[in-house]
Amino acid sequence: MSAAVFAALDFGTSGVKVALIDTDGVTLAGAQAPYPTVSGRAGEREQDPSDWWAAGVAALRECPAAVRDRVVAVAATGQMQDLICVADSGGAGEVRRSPVRAALLYSDTRAGAQHTRLSNAFPDWARRTGNHQDSSNVGAKIAWLADTEPATLASSTSLLFSAAGYVLWRAGAEPACDLATASVTGLLDVGRREWFHAMVTASGATPAQLPRLVQHAASAESIVGTLTDAAAHEWGLPAGIPLVLALGDAAATTDGLVGSEPGDAYLYLGSTGWFAQIGATAADPSPRHSIVLPGWQRRLQIGAVLSAGTASAWALATFLPGLSFAEADALAGARLDSAPPARLLCLPGLNGERTPVRDNQARGAFIGITDQTDAVDLYLAVLTGVAMNLRHAADDMRADDMRADDMRADDTRADDRQPPPPRRLALVGGAAESPTWRRILASVFDVPVITGPHGDPGTVSAARHAADALGLAHSIRSLFDIAAGDETGAGFVTEPGPGTPLYRELLPVHRALYDALAGSFQSLAQI
Repeated sequence: MSAAVFAALDFGTSGVKVALIDTDGVTLAGAQAPYPTVSGRAGEREQDPSDWWAAGVAALRECPAAVRDRVVAVAATGQMQDLICVADSGGAGEVRRSPVRAALLYSDTRAGAQHTRLSNAFPDWARRTGNHQDSSNVGAKIAWLADTEPATLASSTSLLFSAAGYVLWRAGAEPACDLATASVTGLLDVGRREWFHAMVTASGATPAQLPRLVQHAASAESIVGTLTDAAAHEWGLPAGIPLVLALGDAAATTDGLVGSEPGDAYLYLGSTGWFAQIGATAADPSPRHSIVLPGWQRRLQIGAVLSAGTASAWALATFLPGLSFAEADALAGARLDSAPPARLLCLPGLNGERTPVRDNQARGAFIGITDQTDAVDLYLAVLTGVAMNLRHAADDMRADDMRADDMRADDTRADDRQPPPPRRLALVGGAAESPTWRRILASVFDVPVITGPHGDPGTVSAARHAADALGLAHSIRSLFDIAAGDETGAGFVTEPGPGTPLYRELLPVHRALYDALAGSFQSLAQI
C-alpha cells in the first residue's frame, strides 16, 4: 500500500513553494511559482490575493498527476501579519469567494497616523499583546481602511491575516487564523487568550469579521474545512480532502528546521539575520519579536539584525574590491588560521539596528583600528560584528528567561521552566556557504554550528502538521533533528576555534559600544 501524501504549500513574500510529501518524509514532487508586489512611496506594500491562488494552482499543476492523485490533505503556511479583506457572494447554492481589494502586506507601513492614534488610546497595547507595536500592525491597517476606504471595510464579510488563511478559505475552509500569526497582528490579547476585542472595535472592524482562532496546531482543531469540487478541479487534487491550517511562516520555518520544543534554536543569515529560539511564555514584552506557539505554553523569540549579508557585501565591495565572495572568504579564513582575532570591533548596522538595541539612528562604526590594521582585518571585523550582535540577542533572551524563572520561583511546574542554552546551532541562509563566517559564529557562540540539509522547512512543517491533524502515523522530521540528537542530512559541523576565549572577553566591550555611541548617533542624525 502506498504511503499517504500531503500537499504542503508555503506562500512566501515573492512566491509559493509546493511540496508533495508522504508519511515517510519523502518529498515526491515540488514546484515554485512567483507573484508580484506593488510598492508605493508612503510605505505601501500590496499583493493581489488572486495572484497567490493562481501561483498555487500553477505550482500544483507542475507536480505529476500520479502523485497528486494520492494526496489526502492540503496544508498551508505563509507570510503573516497581512490584512486581507474578503467577501462571500453568489446564490442558488453557488458561493463565490473573492478578495475585496489587494492585501496590505506585513511590511506595509502607511498607517503611521492610525498607529499613533491607537497607541495613545491603548497605552497598555504592548503588555496586552506581548509585543511592541509599530505602524505595520494589523490594527493600524484596519484603521487606515476605516479612515480612507470605509466601503471596503463595510463590504468585507471576513478579515484574514495570512496568505495561507486566504488560499485555504478560497478552497473551501472557514475563515481561520493560527495562533502564531495572530500573535503578530497586534490584535491578540495574550493574557486573556482571545482576540483583543476593544482594539478590534477601536480600529473600525467588528468581532464578527475576525477569523476563528486555531489555538492548537497539529490536531483536529487545525482542520478548517474540506476542498470544494471547484477548487479540486483547479488544483488537480481529490475533492473533499481536509484543509489544514499550519503555523505561520516564522513558526513553521523554525518547526521545519529544528522542531518546536523549548531550547530548539537556529541562526539565519541572509541580507538580514536573526537568532531564533523557543522558550516558555513570557509575561512582559521585550525588544525582540515574540510569537506565541500553539497551546500558549511556548513562544518563539526572534532577535533580528538589520544588516547581515548586506553588511558583508558592503565590506567586500569597499575593502576587497574585485574579489569574489569565495576569494574574500578564503583570505579571511587564512588570516584566522595565522593569527588570533584582532582586537578590532565593528558595529555593522548600516541603516539602523534592532539587536541588541532598537535604534533607527544607529550606523556602522569601527573601534580599535591601528597602524597594523589592513583590509582583511576590516572585512573580518564586519563578519564578527554581525556574529556578536546575534550572540547579544541570544544572551538577552537568556537573561529574560532567567528573570522569568525567578518570577516563577514558587511555581514548581517543570513545563514553565526555561530550557538550557542550545548545545549546538543550526545555520541557514546564504552565509551558511561561508566557512569563515561559520567558524566565527561557532567561536562567538561557543557551540558547534551545523549546516547542510536541503529542503523547504515551511513545507516540511506543514506536511507534518497535516499528518498529526489527521492522526496518521508518520516519520516526517525537521531538517535539523537536533532534539533527537542527530543532524538529519547535515553536511557540515563547525566546532568553536582557538579564538573562543578572546571573543568571550570582547563580547561585553562590543555590547557597551551601543550605549556609548547612542548619543553620537542621535547627534549625527540631527546635523
